[in-house]
Amino acid sequence: MADKPAASTPQTLLINPPTTPQAATDRQPVGDDKSLSDIRRSMKRDPDGQDISGLGYDGVLRTFDAERNVLDAVGLNPAQIREYYDGLPLPERLRTADGRNVSRWDMFHPDAENVPKKFTEEEKARILARNEEMAKRGVTTCVPGKSADEGGSKA
Repeated sequence: MADKPAASTPQTLLINPPTTPQAATDRQPVGDDKSLSDIRRSMKRDPDGQDISGLGYDGVLRTFDAERNVLDAVGLNPAQIREYYDGLPLPERLRTADGRNVSRWDMFHPDAENVPKKFTEEEKARILARNEEMAKRGVTTCVPGKSADEGGSKA
């Protein structure tokens, strides 16, 4: 008896596998033409008003709840990072940062150095007392309960 050829099963052979790393495919899209204030206004906030925002050394602007869980994250381009520090010296580590190169997973799971520290009640009282003293002198300071877009930032 002659051997029958085995039934042919289709096989897919990837000659040129995709070269785009996963990190590049899961980035959060942000228009390079958006202003920092537009980005901040569009970000998710804590419904109880207990959020804080911060720009990490990775170039990602994040909002956090009171327990420092990430509520939202946006990778900023170098121009937006400079806008964040408008009038202030730009930290050395941010001079080459580009948050658009950070994966979505890393945006929402930042390294500890990219998470703002939680203040103790004693530190909060000291900051509030200092802000009140500065206000008596006519100096504008960060005001707890106001966002930066309203003239202050949360402590």
